[in-house]
Amino acid sequence: MAEYIPRELLPAPESLVTDGKFNFGTFSSQFRKVNPLDADRPLGFWLPKPLLGTRLKEWQAFQLGNNRWFMLAVLYNAKVSALTQFIIYDKERKKKYTFEKMLPSWQIKVPGSIWDASQSYRDKECYVEIISRLAGGRFYINIKVHDQKNLPDMEAHFEAFHDEGTVEPIVVSIPFAKNSGMYSHKCLMLMQGTLSLGDEKIEFLRRESFAIIDDHKGFYPYVMKYDWATAAGFDSRGQLTGFNLTDNQSLDPEKYNENCLWVNGKLNLLPPVKFTRSEGAAGDWLIRDNYGMVDLIFKPVSMGTINMNFLVLRVDYKGPFGYCNGFIKDRSGNKVDINQYFGMGEQKYIRG
Repeated sequence: MAEYIPRELLPAPESLVTDGKFNFGTFSSQFRKVNPLDADRPLGFWLPKPLLGTRLKEWQAFQLGNNRWFMLAVLYNAKVSALTQFIIYDKERKKKYTFEKMLPSWQIKVPGSIWDASQSYRDKECYVEIISRLAGGRFYINIKVHDQKNLPDMEAHFEAFHDEGTVEPIVVSIPFAKNSGMYSHKCLMLMQGTLSLGDEKIEFLRRESFAIIDDHKGFYPYVMKYDWATAAGFDSRGQLTGFNLTDNQSLDPEKYNENCLWVNGKLNLLPPVKFTRSEGAAGDWLIRDNYGMVDLIFKPVSMGTINMNFLVLRVDYKGPFGYCNGFIKDRSGNKVDINQYFGMGEQKYIRG
Protein backbone atom coordinates (compact mmCIF):
# COMPACT_ATOMS: atom_id res chain seq x y z
CA MET A 1 0.00 0.00 0.00
CA ALA A 2 1.37 3.41 -1.00
CA GLU A 3 2.50 5.88 1.64
CA TYR A 4 0.24 8.89 2.06
CA ILE A 5 1.91 12.28 1.61
CA PRO A 6 -0.44 15.02 2.84
CA ARG A 7 -1.35 17.87 0.51
CA GLU A 8 0.09 21.28 1.30
CA LEU A 9 -1.56 23.31 4.04
CA LEU A 10 -1.44 26.93 2.91
CA PRO A 11 -1.84 30.29 4.63
CA ALA A 12 -5.13 31.83 3.53
CA PRO A 13 -5.03 34.71 1.05
CA GLU A 14 -7.09 37.80 1.80
CA SER A 15 -10.04 36.66 -0.35
CA LEU A 16 -11.55 33.45 -1.65
CA VAL A 17 -11.64 35.06 -5.10
CA THR A 18 -8.84 37.39 -6.28
CA ASP A 19 -9.06 39.30 -9.57
CA GLY A 20 -11.95 37.09 -10.64
CA LYS A 21 -10.15 33.80 -9.94
CA PHE A 22 -10.88 31.26 -7.20
CA ASN A 23 -7.97 30.53 -4.86
CA PHE A 24 -8.17 26.74 -4.62
CA GLY A 25 -6.46 24.77 -1.86
CA THR A 26 -6.50 23.71 1.79
CA PHE A 27 -5.82 26.58 4.16
CA SER A 28 -4.84 26.91 7.81
CA SER A 29 -6.92 30.02 8.51
CA GLN A 30 -10.02 31.88 7.39
CA PHE A 31 -10.31 34.21 4.40
CA ARG A 32 -10.96 37.81 5.37
CA LYS A 33 -13.41 37.97 2.48
CA VAL A 34 -15.50 35.06 1.21
CA ASN A 35 -16.60 36.43 -2.15
CA PRO A 36 -17.61 33.67 -4.61
CA LEU A 37 -19.90 36.06 -6.50
CA ASP A 38 -16.78 38.02 -7.59
CA ALA A 39 -15.59 35.04 -9.65
CA ASP A 40 -15.33 35.49 -13.42
CA ARG A 41 -17.95 33.31 -15.15
CA PRO A 42 -18.04 30.53 -12.51
CA LEU A 43 -20.90 28.85 -14.40
CA GLY A 44 -19.03 29.05 -17.70
CA PHE A 45 -20.99 32.07 -18.93
CA TRP A 46 -21.64 35.60 -17.72
CA LEU A 47 -24.55 36.40 -15.43
CA PRO A 48 -25.29 39.53 -13.39
CA LYS A 49 -24.63 38.99 -9.69
CA PRO A 50 -28.31 38.78 -8.64
CA LEU A 51 -28.86 35.88 -11.06
CA LEU A 52 -25.48 34.32 -10.27
CA GLY A 53 -26.43 34.32 -6.61
CA THR A 54 -29.39 32.04 -7.35
CA ARG A 55 -26.92 29.24 -8.15
CA LEU A 56 -24.88 29.66 -4.95
CA LYS A 57 -25.82 27.19 -2.22
CA GLU A 58 -25.06 28.49 1.26
CA TRP A 59 -25.46 27.25 4.81
CA GLN A 60 -24.20 27.39 8.36
CA ALA A 61 -24.53 24.25 10.44
CA PHE A 62 -23.37 23.14 13.87
CA GLN A 63 -23.16 19.64 15.27
CA LEU A 64 -23.14 19.83 19.07
CA GLY A 65 -23.09 17.31 21.87
CA ASN A 66 -21.67 15.47 24.83
CA ASN A 67 -21.63 11.85 25.98
CA ARG A 68 -25.45 11.67 26.04
CA TRP A 69 -26.81 14.30 23.66
CA PHE A 70 -26.21 15.06 19.98
CA MET A 71 -27.75 18.04 18.17
CA LEU A 72 -27.83 19.63 14.75
CA ALA A 73 -28.64 23.30 14.17
CA VAL A 74 -28.89 24.53 10.56
CA LEU A 75 -29.75 27.60 8.53
CA TYR A 76 -29.61 26.53 4.86
CA ASN A 77 -30.32 28.35 1.61
CA ALA A 78 -30.28 26.29 -1.61
CA LYS A 79 -31.91 29.22 -3.50
CA VAL A 80 -34.65 26.97 -4.90
CA SER A 81 -35.75 26.72 -1.29
CA ALA A 82 -34.42 27.24 2.24
CA LEU A 83 -34.49 25.26 5.46
CA THR A 84 -34.07 25.74 9.18
CA GLN A 85 -33.55 22.74 11.46
CA PHE A 86 -32.94 21.92 15.08
CA ILE A 87 -32.62 18.21 15.86
CA ILE A 88 -31.86 16.62 19.22
CA TYR A 89 -30.95 12.97 19.77
CA ASP A 90 -30.93 11.46 23.25
CA LYS A 91 -28.57 8.48 23.10
CA GLU A 92 -29.65 7.19 26.50
CA ARG A 93 -33.35 7.02 25.62
CA LYS A 94 -32.75 6.44 21.89
CA LYS A 95 -35.19 9.24 21.16
CA LYS A 96 -35.05 11.92 18.47
CA TYR A 97 -36.70 15.34 18.50
CA THR A 98 -36.86 16.99 15.07
CA PHE A 99 -37.92 20.52 14.25
CA GLU A 100 -37.58 21.56 10.62
CA LYS A 101 -39.24 24.10 8.40
CA MET A 102 -38.98 24.50 4.63
CA LEU A 103 -38.98 28.16 3.66
CA PRO A 104 -38.87 30.46 0.65
CA SER A 105 -35.25 31.18 -0.19
CA TRP A 106 -35.45 34.90 0.66
CA GLN A 107 -36.22 34.15 4.31
CA ILE A 108 -32.72 32.77 5.02
CA LYS A 109 -29.79 35.12 4.45
CA VAL A 110 -26.39 33.55 5.10
CA PRO A 111 -23.76 36.22 5.90
CA GLY A 112 -20.68 36.64 3.76
CA SER A 113 -18.28 36.48 6.70
CA ILE A 114 -17.88 34.67 9.99
CA TRP A 115 -15.47 37.26 11.41
CA ASP A 116 -18.28 39.37 12.85
CA ALA A 117 -21.77 38.56 11.61
CA SER A 118 -25.05 36.94 12.49
CA GLN A 119 -28.02 35.32 10.82
CA SER A 120 -31.38 34.23 12.12
CA TYR A 121 -34.89 33.11 11.30
CA ARG A 122 -37.87 34.01 13.44
CA ASP A 123 -41.59 33.38 13.31
CA LYS A 124 -44.32 32.84 15.90
CA GLU A 125 -43.19 29.23 16.45
CA CYS A 126 -39.41 29.40 16.45
CA TYR A 127 -36.25 31.45 16.67
CA VAL A 128 -32.95 30.14 15.29
CA GLU A 129 -29.90 32.40 15.54
CA ILE A 130 -26.22 31.86 14.75
CA ILE A 131 -23.79 34.59 15.82
CA SER A 132 -20.27 34.37 14.39
CA ARG A 133 -17.48 36.21 16.19
CA LEU A 134 -14.41 34.52 14.75
CA ALA A 135 -12.31 37.61 15.49
CA GLY A 136 -12.98 36.98 19.17
CA GLY A 137 -12.85 33.18 18.91
CA ARG A 138 -16.54 32.61 19.64
CA PHE A 139 -19.72 31.30 18.06
CA TYR A 140 -23.14 31.54 19.68
CA ILE A 141 -26.18 29.42 18.83
CA ASN A 142 -29.55 30.47 20.26
CA ILE A 143 -32.71 28.48 19.57
CA LYS A 144 -36.29 28.53 20.75
CA VAL A 145 -39.03 26.22 19.44
CA HIS A 146 -42.51 26.07 20.96
CA ASP A 147 -46.10 25.05 20.29
CA GLN A 148 -45.15 22.24 17.93
CA LYS A 149 -47.31 19.15 17.52
CA ASN A 150 -45.63 16.02 18.94
CA LEU A 151 -42.66 18.03 20.24
CA PRO A 152 -41.85 19.42 23.68
CA ASP A 153 -40.87 23.07 23.82
CA MET A 154 -37.14 23.43 23.19
CA GLU A 155 -34.73 26.23 24.06
CA ALA A 156 -30.95 26.20 23.67
CA HIS A 157 -28.07 28.62 24.22
CA PHE A 158 -24.57 27.46 23.29
CA GLU A 159 -21.14 29.08 23.13
CA ALA A 160 -18.37 27.43 21.07
CA PHE A 161 -14.68 28.27 21.54
CA HIS A 162 -12.59 28.90 18.42
CA ASP A 163 -9.64 30.43 20.28
CA GLU A 164 -6.53 30.98 18.19
CA GLY A 165 -3.75 28.59 19.19
CA THR A 166 -6.06 26.04 20.84
CA VAL A 167 -7.91 24.82 17.73
CA GLU A 168 -6.90 24.41 14.09
CA PRO A 169 -9.68 24.73 11.51
CA ILE A 170 -9.72 23.28 8.02
CA VAL A 171 -10.60 25.90 5.42
CA VAL A 172 -10.96 24.65 1.86
CA SER A 173 -11.66 25.92 -1.61
CA ILE A 174 -12.36 22.93 -3.87
CA PRO A 175 -12.75 23.12 -7.67
CA PHE A 176 -15.79 21.64 -9.39
CA ALA A 177 -14.89 23.40 -12.68
CA LYS A 178 -12.06 25.57 -14.01
CA ASN A 179 -13.10 28.66 -12.03
CA SER A 180 -15.92 27.37 -9.86
CA GLY A 181 -16.25 25.34 -6.70
CA MET A 182 -17.02 25.39 -3.00
CA TYR A 183 -15.67 26.98 0.15
CA SER A 184 -16.00 25.57 3.67
CA HIS A 185 -14.69 26.40 7.13
CA LYS A 186 -14.91 23.48 9.56
CA CYS A 187 -13.54 23.22 13.07
CA LEU A 188 -14.00 20.96 16.11
CA MET A 189 -14.24 23.01 19.31
CA LEU A 190 -15.14 22.79 22.96
CA MET A 191 -18.60 24.10 23.80
CA GLN A 192 -20.71 25.06 26.78
CA GLY A 193 -24.34 26.01 27.28
CA THR A 194 -27.82 24.94 28.27
CA LEU A 195 -30.72 23.04 26.74
CA SER A 196 -34.33 23.01 27.89
CA LEU A 197 -36.40 20.11 26.59
CA GLY A 198 -39.91 20.39 27.96
CA ASP A 199 -39.46 20.48 31.74
CA GLU A 200 -35.95 18.98 31.55
CA LYS A 201 -32.97 21.33 31.98
CA ILE A 202 -29.58 20.10 30.70
CA GLU A 203 -26.24 21.79 31.27
CA PHE A 204 -23.36 21.31 28.84
CA LEU A 205 -19.98 21.73 30.53
CA ARG A 206 -17.04 22.97 28.50
CA ARG A 207 -14.74 20.15 29.57
CA GLU A 208 -17.07 17.46 28.17
CA SER A 209 -19.00 19.09 25.31
CA PHE A 210 -18.16 19.82 21.68
CA ALA A 211 -19.29 21.74 18.61
CA ILE A 212 -18.36 21.42 14.94
CA ILE A 213 -18.97 24.37 12.63
CA ASP A 214 -19.63 24.07 8.89
CA ASP A 215 -19.71 27.45 7.18
CA HIS A 216 -20.32 26.65 3.54
CA LYS A 217 -20.80 28.29 0.12
CA GLY A 218 -20.66 26.53 -3.22
CA PHE A 219 -21.40 26.69 -6.92
CA TYR A 220 -22.37 23.05 -7.10
CA PRO A 221 -23.09 21.38 -10.45
CA TYR A 222 -26.72 21.22 -11.62
CA VAL A 223 -26.67 17.66 -10.30
CA MET A 224 -25.17 17.94 -6.82
CA LYS A 225 -24.09 14.79 -5.04
CA TYR A 226 -21.79 13.83 -2.21
CA ASP A 227 -21.22 11.48 0.72
CA TRP A 228 -20.24 12.88 4.11
CA ALA A 229 -19.74 11.81 7.71
CA THR A 230 -18.58 13.53 10.88
CA ALA A 231 -18.37 12.47 14.53
CA ALA A 232 -16.61 13.47 17.74
CA GLY A 233 -15.94 12.29 21.26
CA PHE A 234 -13.43 12.28 24.08
CA ASP A 235 -10.69 9.64 24.18
CA SER A 236 -9.43 7.77 27.25
CA ARG A 237 -7.17 10.73 28.15
CA GLY A 238 -10.01 13.22 27.89
CA GLN A 239 -8.81 14.67 24.58
CA LEU A 240 -11.49 15.91 22.22
CA THR A 241 -11.19 13.92 18.98
CA GLY A 242 -13.25 14.04 15.80
CA PHE A 243 -13.19 13.90 12.04
CA ASN A 244 -14.73 15.22 8.82
CA LEU A 245 -14.85 12.94 5.76
CA THR A 246 -16.40 13.81 2.39
CA ASP A 247 -16.46 12.32 -1.09
CA ASN A 248 -17.72 15.10 -3.36
CA GLN A 249 -17.35 16.32 -6.95
CA SER A 250 -13.82 17.69 -6.61
CA LEU A 251 -11.92 17.71 -9.92
CA ASP A 252 -8.81 16.37 -8.14
CA PRO A 253 -9.62 14.74 -4.76
CA GLU A 254 -5.98 13.92 -4.01
CA LYS A 255 -5.11 17.61 -4.11
CA TYR A 256 -8.43 19.16 -3.10
CA ASN A 257 -10.59 17.62 -0.37
CA GLU A 258 -11.84 18.51 3.10
CA ASN A 259 -10.94 15.29 4.90
CA CYS A 260 -9.31 15.64 8.29
CA LEU A 261 -8.88 14.36 11.83
CA TRP A 262 -8.73 16.58 14.90
CA VAL A 263 -6.98 15.44 18.08
CA ASN A 264 -6.89 17.83 21.03
CA GLY A 265 -7.39 20.78 18.69
CA LYS A 266 -4.68 19.74 16.22
CA LEU A 267 -5.49 19.24 12.54
CA ASN A 268 -4.38 16.15 10.60
CA LEU A 269 -5.03 16.14 6.86
CA LEU A 270 -6.38 12.95 5.29
CA PRO A 271 -6.57 11.48 1.76
CA PRO A 272 -9.67 10.99 -0.40
CA VAL A 273 -12.16 8.41 0.88
CA LYS A 274 -14.95 6.30 -0.56
CA PHE A 275 -18.24 5.31 1.07
CA THR A 276 -19.62 1.80 0.54
CA ARG A 277 -23.18 0.88 1.52
CA SER A 278 -23.87 -2.72 0.54
CA GLU A 279 -27.20 -2.69 2.43
CA GLY A 280 -28.29 0.84 1.48
CA ALA A 281 -28.25 4.02 3.54
CA ALA A 282 -29.90 2.35 6.55
CA GLY A 283 -27.15 -0.30 6.77
CA ASP A 284 -23.48 0.01 7.67
CA TRP A 285 -21.45 2.66 5.88
CA LEU A 286 -17.84 1.59 5.24
CA ILE A 287 -15.49 4.57 4.88
CA ARG A 288 -12.00 3.81 3.61
CA ASP A 289 -9.13 5.26 1.62
CA ASN A 290 -6.38 3.82 -0.57
CA TYR A 291 -3.51 4.39 1.89
CA GLY A 292 -4.68 2.58 5.03
CA MET A 293 -5.26 5.89 6.83
CA VAL A 294 -9.04 5.62 7.32
CA ASP A 295 -10.99 2.47 8.20
CA LEU A 296 -14.38 3.24 9.74
CA ILE A 297 -17.84 1.76 10.05
CA PHE A 298 -20.72 4.19 10.54
CA LYS A 299 -23.85 2.50 11.92
CA PRO A 300 -27.05 4.55 11.53
CA VAL A 301 -29.50 4.45 14.42
CA SER A 302 -31.90 7.19 13.34
CA MET A 303 -32.59 8.23 9.74
CA GLY A 304 -33.59 11.61 8.35
CA THR A 305 -34.87 11.85 4.79
CA ILE A 306 -36.00 14.46 2.28
CA ASN A 307 -37.55 13.28 -0.98
CA MET A 308 -38.92 15.66 -3.61
CA ASN A 309 -39.38 15.18 -7.34
CA PHE A 310 -40.73 18.09 -9.39
CA LEU A 311 -40.09 19.14 -12.97
CA VAL A 312 -36.92 21.15 -12.27
CA LEU A 313 -36.09 19.91 -8.78
CA ARG A 314 -35.31 16.49 -7.41
CA VAL A 315 -34.00 15.85 -3.91
CA ASP A 316 -32.98 12.44 -2.58
CA TYR A 317 -31.42 13.05 0.83
CA LYS A 318 -30.51 10.60 3.58
CA GLY A 319 -29.13 12.10 6.79
CA PRO A 320 -28.77 9.49 9.54
CA PHE A 321 -27.40 9.89 13.05
CA GLY A 322 -25.29 7.03 14.32
CA TYR A 323 -22.14 5.55 15.83
CA CYS A 324 -18.66 5.36 14.28
CA ASN A 325 -16.07 2.71 15.06
CA GLY A 326 -12.64 1.91 13.63
CA PHE A 327 -9.47 3.95 13.32
CA ILE A 328 -7.90 6.93 11.59
CA LYS A 329 -4.15 7.52 11.44
CA ASP A 330 -2.77 10.89 12.48
CA ARG A 331 0.00 12.88 10.76
CA SER A 332 2.65 10.70 12.42
CA GLY A 333 1.05 7.45 11.27
CA ASN A 334 -0.29 6.54 14.72
CA LYS A 335 -3.69 4.87 14.89
CA VAL A 336 -6.34 6.94 16.63
CA ASP A 337 -9.15 4.69 17.80
CA ILE A 338 -12.67 5.86 16.99
CA ASN A 339 -14.70 4.01 19.60
CA GLN A 340 -18.48 4.56 19.58
CA TYR A 341 -18.15 8.20 18.59
CA PHE A 342 -21.56 9.61 17.74
CA GLY A 343 -22.19 11.76 14.71
CA MET A 344 -24.07 12.01 11.47
CA GLY A 345 -23.76 11.29 7.77
CA GLU A 346 -25.28 12.44 4.53
CA GLN A 347 -25.97 10.77 1.21
CA LYS A 348 -27.12 13.70 -0.90
CA TYR A 349 -28.44 14.01 -4.43
CA ILE A 350 -30.00 17.26 -5.62
CA ARG A 351 -30.92 18.10 -9.19
CA GLY A 352 -31.84 21.71 -9.56
